[in-house]
Amino acid sequence: MSYKNLELRKQTAREYYSKKPHLAKNNQEKKRQRNRDLIHEHCGCECRTCGSTQNLEYDHINPALKKSRLSFLSIGKQDLINQINNIQVLCRTCHTKRSQAQRKAAYHLFYNMPLDEQENWISRFISHTGFVDRTLSFEEDEDMESL
Repeated sequence: MSYKNLELRKQTAREYYSKKPHLAKNNQEKKRQRNRDLIHEHCGCECRTCGSTQNLEYDHINPALKKSRLSFLSIGKQDLINQINNIQVLCRTCHTKRSQAQRKAAYHLFYNMPLDEQENWISRFISHTGFVDRTLSFEEDEDMESL
């Protein structure tokens, strides 16, 4: 049965799996294993950096190309296929080192920018994420007390 309405499809699935929770767990595990197999078929079963076969994790080669915050194992097959060239297999140690190096590099790049460029990036972040600064300035705080 195909659904044009995504919310209706989700609601129907929730109702179905609430009555049969064991099927939800089985289907989720099958999907995760299918995605694991696809990644290992494309990327191999060892750390790309050191060759280890223990504690393997999946890493975005270019984090800017992430499509969602979901794990590679949780996304649909077509989404995984679309992102497969941006995935690499790393052991936990190499993945941690790489992620820390990326954060340090981003920090240094940002703080070595001229101040006006930093402000531009901050403004874009705020408008993109909908971030709202909930702190009150001293003047606003006094105005609130008078109410």
